[in-house]
Parts: sequence; structure tokens; C-alpha cells
Amino acid sequence: MAGRIRELDGVRGLAILLVVIFHYVLSGLHDIPFGSWEAYALATLRLTWSGVDLFFVLSGFLIGGILYDAKDSKSYYRTFYSRRIYRIFPLYFIWLALFVVGLHFIHPYSGSEFRGIFNRNVPVWYYPLFLQNVSFAWQQKWGSAWMDSTWSLAVEEQFYLLLPLLVRNLSYRGLTALAMASIVCAPIIRMIWLSGNELAQYTLLPSRADALGFGVLIALACRNQRAWEWLVSHRAHLYWAFLLLGCGVAFLVKYPRHLYPFGLTWVAAFYTSLLLLTVVNPGPLETTSFRSQTLVKLGTVAYAVYIFHQGINALMRFAFFGERSNVSNWTSLSVTLLSLITVMLLAALSWRLLEKPLIQRSHIVYRY
Repeated sequence: MAGRIRELDGVRGLAILLVVIFHYVLSGLHDIPFGSWEAYALATLRLTWSGVDLFFVLSGFLIGGILYDAKDSKSYYRTFYSRRIYRIFPLYFIWLALFVVGLHFIHPYSGSEFRGIFNRNVPVWYYPLFLQNVSFAWQQKWGSAWMDSTWSLAVEEQFYLLLPLLVRNLSYRGLTALAMASIVCAPIIRMIWLSGNELAQYTLLPSRADALGFGVLIALACRNQRAWEWLVSHRAHLYWAFLLLGCGVAFLVKYPRHLYPFGLTWVAAFYTSLLLLTVVNPGPLETTSFRSQTLVKLGTVAYAVYIFHQGINALMRFAFFGERSNVSNWTSLSVTLLSLITVMLLAALSWRLLEKPLIQRSHIVYRY
């Protein structure tokens, strides 16, 4: 756990790839008539919405491990929060500033599609406080295409706010119990407290604590001698767990009505098994898959891609067609590809000119 695990960049790349496929491919194919084989393939793509769940498990693992390793540091809080601010805030607030500029072009005669990209369905002040997911749940509707994807970032920021305090003040056993409690309680919260409000079940921190809890739990397990030795000696069992959980995920793809309240926990467990296979003495299959240059490079720019992709796609479709258009012909396919290329180029520039220099500076200035 001491060094950088390169495969995790590939896992992050897989997560953002799933998210992009869902928003760029699946959401644009609804109007195309399919035969039975094509319809089944399209149904399989529905799993790609769960890329955000893989992000949550990975975040719980990485952040939980970082905090646990540094819990006795004198500069614990200062270093953690300063590094997070350097990593998250600059790009996010630049994107938010562009959103505010876009709002000034809204007028009573603006078309519904342009209003879908820039609107005040969520009061603007929610965004700098990372509370947009609360607004989504309260109003039971999404906000604007430019900012919609940031709901998961809000969940992460709320997680970052709470976890350092808990790690600092709880023992290893207490943290383990807390992680397990979050896994158990999240589906109960979705079933009892948030029943009937699917947007709240999907976007609020308490209802997504199972995925984050799984990540923290395996971060702790990998730092415990006995647990690590057990995982290494029983590694073959992880493949069987991955296959079994994968069958359950396939069931959820075919019958998505079972996603709430327990299906999300099952999906998180599936991605937890994948992460364990990647971290615990990865074999040739995991190394080859998650050290591929494509996934590693995609994982490197994943944050910017996630921030940019929905807003730029919606804006380009509006610019070319004046309305929301599905992928139904070569023209719409070309616009989708142009949007994707634009996102990747901007993400690469963001990494090179903004994100990477700031990350390097934060690690020089702030140390545990």
C-alpha cells in the first residue's frame, strides 16, 4: 500500500469509460428500432450507469487508506483538506463560473433545449456549497445538463468532510465497524426513509454510503496483516465472488426495478470484488487489463472528463441541431464523436496546464 498502484489508474479509466458510454451512447439510442439481438446488447449497456458506483468504491478505498495512514500526523487536517482543495476546487469553480455566464443568456424566449443546459432549477448558491444533490432529492428533479453530473462530486465532498474526523478519532476496530454499518444501513435508508423518491435514493450521501463503506473496508483490510494474508491465500475465491456478483448484476440489468433498495449494494459489492482482484497480488489478467495505456491515460484525465462530458455534449447538440437529438443518423453520430473528441482534448489540456501543476504544488507545500 506504500507506493502508487498503477492498476488503479486503469480502474478509474474503466469507471469514466462506463459513464461516457452511458451518456454518449445509451442515452442517444432510444429511437432506433432494434431486433432481439441488438435489443439485448443495448440492455447490457444499461450497466454503464454504474460507473459512478465504481468511482465511489475506489474513492472510499483511496481516501480511507490515505487518512488511516496519516491519522497520527500533526498536520492531518490541514494537509488533507488543502490537497483536496487544490485537486477539486479550481476546475470545478471554473466550470461553475461558465455555468453562471450561460445563465445570463437565458431569457423568456429561450428554447426549452437551451434552458435544459442552463437553468435555475437548482438555486445557484447550492453549487459552491456542494449541496446540489440535496436539491435534486428535495425537488425530485435534475438540474441543468451543464451541472447535473456534479451530484456525485457533491456526495464525495460531503464524504471528505466527515471521514477525516471519524478516522482521526476512531480505532481500527471502530472504523471497521463503522464501514460495515454503512454497508448495512444504506439499503435500509433507501427502503424506509427514502422510499418512493428514487432520485434521493440515488443521489444522497446516506443512501450511497454502502459503496463508499465497501471502499473504506477493503482499505482497512489491506492494512491489517491477518486480513491481508487471508486475502492472499484465498485469492481464488475472489474470482468466484466476482462471477457470482456479476450474475446478480446481469439480473439487475434485465430487471432494473429491483435496483432499489438492495440492488445498489449488490453493484457496489461487485465492484469491490473487482477492486480486490486488482489490489491483492494482481495476476496477469488484471495487470494486462488495468495497465493498458488507454485506460491509464483515461483514468489520469477522468476528473475533467467527468466534469465536462455532459455539458459539452448537450451544448454541441444544441449548436448543431437546436434541440436534443438522438444518435439516429450519420450526422448525429458525427456530432457525438466531435463532442467526445472535444471533451478529451479539453481534459488533456486541463490536466497538463491546471490539474497536474496544482497537484504537484500541493504535495510539495502540504505534507503529512
